[in-house]
Amino acid sequence: MLTKADLKKVREIVFLKDVFFIAISAFGGPEMHISLFLRKLVQEKRYINENDLMELNSLCQILPGPSSTQTLTAIAYKLGGPRLAFLALMIWIMPATLLMTVFAISTSYVDPSVFRFIGPMALGFIVMAAINMSRMLKRKTLNITLAAVAAIASVIFHTPYAFPILLILGAFVTAKLGPKDYIPNTKPLLNIRWANLSLMLLILVTVAVLGVFTKSKFPHISQPVRLFENTYRMGSMVFGGGNVLYSMVLTEFVEYRPKQYLTLTEFNTGLGLLQAVPGPTFTIATYANGIAMKKLGYDIYGQLIGCGVGTLAIFLPGTLLIFFVYPIWKQVKTYPIIYRSLDGIISVSIGFLWSTAFFMLKPYFKHSSDFDQNTWIPLLVFGLTLLYLQYRKLPAFLLVIVTILAGYLL
Repeated sequence: MLTKADLKKVREIVFLKDVFFIAISAFGGPEMHISLFLRKLVQEKRYINENDLMELNSLCQILPGPSSTQTLTAIAYKLGGPRLAFLALMIWIMPATLLMTVFAISTSYVDPSVFRFIGPMALGFIVMAAINMSRMLKRKTLNITLAAVAAIASVIFHTPYAFPILLILGAFVTAKLGPKDYIPNTKPLLNIRWANLSLMLLILVTVAVLGVFTKSKFPHISQPVRLFENTYRMGSMVFGGGNVLYSMVLTEFVEYRPKQYLTLTEFNTGLGLLQAVPGPTFTIATYANGIAMKKLGYDIYGQLIGCGVGTLAIFLPGTLLIFFVYPIWKQVKTYPIIYRSLDGIISVSIGFLWSTAFFMLKPYFKHSSDFDQNTWIPLLVFGLTLLYLQYRKLPAFLLVIVTILAGYLL
């Protein structure tokens, strides 16, 4: 006869199998991920109810990191504690991580011209994401101003340091000047376990110090350490999902002159290929770190290390935050300052996405005077991508496959 412990173990195994099914079929970004969670985990299997799912997703929206990944991790935490949450996380990110690793390494062996139309296609995805996220922006002077200031500042200063400064500014402004829609709550938080939050901050400080220490004495070791620090820092402060992360990677790895780990073409190729990958969009960091290690002179094994570094660094801070916040969520959600601060953070994040669209469009403006096939064909691909995304009834990965075939045939 099965004991309660045996039944729990069987239920957890079945849950992890369901997570794997979701991981290999979750195309389309966080919005599609949540709808898949709703259908598979709520309506079909009834692991949790719809209200629980929406509440957990709300929790993850106010935290930096990959919101759909954190939502799934929180569901697993609710069902089986930290152990099940960790296993579910590993299964969820595995297919996307492996595919983005293969794509990063394949750039050394595949003719780059095969991917020549992927860049304009990726631009279509970014512009559509900017349009869709702009609909989330509240039509209030304060919110629109914050988004515009963030976009302009990102373009003018174009430095990784702009992101934390602007996010803090946005949170402060709406916390102080935003509408006071919530009844103040001054009750102290009880039974807080600081270990995961402390570990998250300790890792950030440690790798930053280690990167500086090894830069001159052990440069071969220092490069992956600094890549980890760069990516971990992005994962610690990205609000708004993968679309906002793209703007951070673009600034940190492409446009920031002291680094420039990737070319804009390589970045665009990675974004395009990501559309053919199920699961979390944060695996763009897997690809970016793999390409960066290649640019820094490492061989294929170095690229594999880079992909591993990127994956660990981008998902670790968000996971530690979930493990810290979930046990105290019932207390945290009653604090009005959390929601008022989030209002400004979302506005600033939308501004970041506007600046990303600008930087990706800029090369086409430069070459507009020479309107030859190298200009009009990419613009045609860009336009067709926008139309496809606006009216599509087929998955986005089919567009990626057609685009790669077109590059190969032409």
